[in-house]
Amino acid sequence: MADDEKLVEIVSRWRDDAGAFVVECLGAEPTPQQRDALSAFSKPGARVSITSGHGTGKSTLFCWVIYWALCCFYDVKVAVTAPTSHQLTDNLWRDLAKWKADMLEPWKGDIVIKSDRVSMNGSIGFAVARTSRKENPEALHGLHAKNMMFLIDEASGIPEQIFEAARGSLSTPGARVLMAANPTRLSGYFYNSHHRNRDLWTRFRFSCLDSPRVDPVYVKQIADEYGEDSDMYRVRVLGEFPNASVTQFMPGDVVEAAMGKHLRSEMFDFAPKILGVDVAMFGGDRSVIVLRQGLYSNIVYQTRGNTPEQLAWHAARLYDEHKADALIVDATGVGEAVMSSLRLMHRSPIAFYAGEKSLLANCANRRTEVWYKMREWFLSGGAVPDDPDLRDDLVGPEYQYTTGKNLIQLERKADMKKRGLASPDLADALAVTFAADVQAKYGFGGYAPDDGDGTADEDYDIYA
Repeated sequence: MADDEKLVEIVSRWRDDAGAFVVECLGAEPTPQQRDALSAFSKPGARVSITSGHGTGKSTLFCWVIYWALCCFYDVKVAVTAPTSHQLTDNLWRDLAKWKADMLEPWKGDIVIKSDRVSMNGSIGFAVARTSRKENPEALHGLHAKNMMFLIDEASGIPEQIFEAARGSLSTPGARVLMAANPTRLSGYFYNSHHRNRDLWTRFRFSCLDSPRVDPVYVKQIADEYGEDSDMYRVRVLGEFPNASVTQFMPGDVVEAAMGKHLRSEMFDFAPKILGVDVAMFGGDRSVIVLRQGLYSNIVYQTRGNTPEQLAWHAARLYDEHKADALIVDATGVGEAVMSSLRLMHRSPIAFYAGEKSLLANCANRRTEVWYKMREWFLSGGAVPDDPDLRDDLVGPEYQYTTGKNLIQLERKADMKKRGLASPDLADALAVTFAADVQAKYGFGGYAPDDGDGTADEDYDIYA
């Protein structure tokens, strides 16, 4: 067989098996974790997302993939990005030079490495480094090739604006995407690839405990300094998302423990039934009604596009159906129209205004107050439906302390949307149920007697 024919045969085999390329062309020995990721990425249209502890070889994996792409594909473009230029030029590009030294000929002699670009003589393909900053949202946009590959290092730190701008490119038929990071944030595109959008991705976790590249001394040092149950150990050693990010208001582990608990409302007959109504402010948001009784809760209605009158009708219907003790409505903005409609239906809703001064001394406003009370309810054993959207809503908002008075202030919905997160409508509806102290209308969780006009007798005070 002629040498050229032999080379074509080798490259054709490597094209379907990136792991074989790494072993035979680069002389490397991938760890089992790296082999699994290389195998998954070898498939056209692969979408691979990796959470990783420290030192497991995820950046090395990126180097190997860059060379595999350039050596095995003619019309290929590889967009490589990270939050900082240091991560790209000082780490990844430096490692590329190291791995080139071990590459087989003739491929080694054809590789050209520049400060922000790697190419191969005789090919129209190249790999380019682009720092991802929110001031430059086009970092992953504008590249086109028969074979497109996107490599996103430290993906937890990539601003959400980058992913929004690149959404079309990332979804190009046949394009491959490889993301990896220490999983430090509990929101965003990378987080969602392991949660809300997990079925769209091939997911791996590179734990230090399973990697022969990681010195056991490092693992012991982290365990001794922070504890094996700490978030630092989870992120830096296990490659797992933390229970709570530094600025996250609702702890993720607490929410996870509450989801899908087998509680029934009948277990809390002694407690009042409260309906909370969150009213959609914009067309893409949801109007939601949640029922809470004691430690039990359930989403009883959600929709997009209701008029205030339609939402009020559903709220009144559910109020009667569940024989609720209180109906609390977020009356901010469009919520006032819902309140008016409910009053015309001879109901007595309780108005909640998110921006008002808090009744709690440690909260900046009433929205923060009801979320604070909701968090205490979770910690005391509250249960919620096993709903991924609700989970994302609950763990999404961050918080800060106000200057001067040092009060807790929950992140505004508008600021969440700037981070690429949806309005937490499901969680807000549950939080609204904590806006008033409510007593059961009649006896032991019973209902006030009907005076004949279809509404509860006014002698039974739902505000008591």
